[in-house]
Amino acid sequence: MTFALAFLIVFALGPWTFFRLTKPAPSPRAMRALLGIVLVALLLALGLRFALTSQWSESVWLLVAIAAALWVAWIGVIALVVQALRRADPRPAMRRWSSAIGAISTTVPWFGIVLADLLRSP
Repeated sequence: MTFALAFLIVFALGPWTFFRLTKPAPSPRAMRALLGIVLVALLLALGLRFALTSQWSESVWLLVAIAAALWVAWIGVIALVVQALRRADPRPAMRRWSSAIGAISTTVPWFGIVLADLLRSP
């Protein structure tokens, strides 16, 4: 059940979030907004990790919140790179290819989760 839920979140919510973040035209304002999202998510993850050190091994929800914040930062970085590529090359082909590759890139953490579980299993 847990892996099915994680699979659904990663393979549905990740690309959807990516497409929402890259929907605006790649203007300097949109790039700053993306950078702000990345920094807030990263600082949230780091803040939760280091501010709540005593609860680190006891709270599953804390681990989920940290992982979610890091994942949002990951998607934001991908969106930022895609927007930079689109600014450099505004042709429709770049938009199509960057959308496809960016959406696929949001699912990379899933493979890390599966590999970690595989290595943990006897």
